[in-house]
Formats: sequence, structure tokens, C-alpha cells
Amino acid sequence: MPELVESESEPAFETAAGVLLRPDAVAPWPHTVFILAVLALWATYGALHSPAAMMERAPRAVIYLFQMVMMYLLVGSTIAGLYHRRQFIVAAFGNLRTGNIFADVGRGFLVYLGGMGVALVLGLLLRPTHLSHRQTAVSSIAPHNFFELPVWILVSLTAGVCEEFLFRGYLLRQFGRWFGGFAPAIGLSTLIFACMHFYEGSAAVIQIGGLGAFYAIIAVRRGNLRHVMIAHFFQDAITGVYLYLRLRG
Repeated sequence: MPELVESESEPAFETAAGVLLRPDAVAPWPHTVFILAVLALWATYGALHSPAAMMERAPRAVIYLFQMVMMYLLVGSTIAGLYHRRQFIVAAFGNLRTGNIFADVGRGFLVYLGGMGVALVLGLLLRPTHLSHRQTAVSSIAPHNFFELPVWILVSLTAGVCEEFLFRGYLLRQFGRWFGGFAPAIGLSTLIFACMHFYEGSAAVIQIGGLGAFYAIIAVRRGNLRHVMIAHFFQDAITGVYLYLRLRG
């Protein structure tokens, strides 16, 4: 995450909140290229393979666990390449205090509601375009029985932490250094994040892109990832529970 410090030797960027940010590179460029290549392969595989077909190959709980392991490995590889691992992780999570848990959850839920509003507006704007939105792809991933629900909650928590750490933490900060500011960094990291969801259809890619941009702006303004991680968790968890209840009729 951006460091909330000023520097005399390096250029600083000012966010909408008026905080000066020093866009230090977070890792060597070959490491970032490697991470981007892994994401490109992951996105391509997801776009070319039906989620429904994938779910037929093994029990959902097993696939959920596999996805969590993959996310942890990717984030572990990301952390391994950081210049200042401890500083980056501390900055990403901000000032954690047990007394602030409920306040953080509440703010995260508000960010979730704001993101849902962005997605809803984009959905209404995209309706006349007739772009594809593969509802069956999303429904096939959702839990189908009560025993899959707790595993889905763990998947949602893993995705909230790992994906935000990667896209709104590592890539946003690295692109801010490469391209001289957080406006292009938000745009590029959002584009990559959206492309990871082509399996949901082109309309969903645009909606998720808008959601990712909203999360990125919140992350830059807040200076840490806590609230967007919580919002991302709510987004995935609530969607999965809703689809489960709808499938149960």
C-alpha cells in the first residue's frame, strides 16, 4: 500500500484526501511481470473453461479448497518478491486494533453497499446493450448444500484478503510507481482485475471493473486495505448465500 510519508528525494502524489503518497516500487520489475503472467494464464483458463463443467469434475468443497490454496500460493509468491515485506503488510492492513473491529466491519459494510450501488448503476446502463451476463456460470460456483456453505464463507474471506492484497495493494502501488501516479494505476489494476472475471460474461466484466475501481479509490483514500477487504468478503459471501437460498427454492 502507499506509504503515508513525505519524501524530499522522491516525487509525491496527492490523493483526493490530500495525503501525500510516495510511490516507491514495491518489488523488482521481473517479479511483477511474473505475477502478471500468472494472472493472464489464470484469466485465460477461466474464460475458456465453463465453471459448470469444472464443478462436475470434483465436489464443490474440494474445488473451493483448491481455489483457496491457489490464492494463498499466489499471494505468498507476491510477498516473497517484495522489497520490504513487513512494512508493506503493516501498511496494507493499517492500524489494527481489537477495539475497532466493529467499526471496521461497519465501514467495510458501507463500502460494500457503495460498491453494490456502482454495480447496480452500471447494470442498468448496460441493459440496452444486450451484452452477455452468464448467470449460470455464477450459480454453478455457488454452494448447493448446507455443508458447502461454511467452506464458501472461507473462500469469500480468502478472496477478500488475497485479491485486495494483490490488486489494490501490490499492483496498485507498483503501477503507481511505473506510471507516475495513481490515476493510471487504478485504471490498469482495475482492467486486470476485471479480465479475471470473463467467465461471468462481458457485462459482468464491466460491472466488476467499476466495482474494482471503486475499491481502488477507497483504498487510496483510506491508505490501507482493511475496509475494501471486508467489503469484498461481504460481496462474495452474501452473493453465495443468496444464490444458495435461491437454489433451495
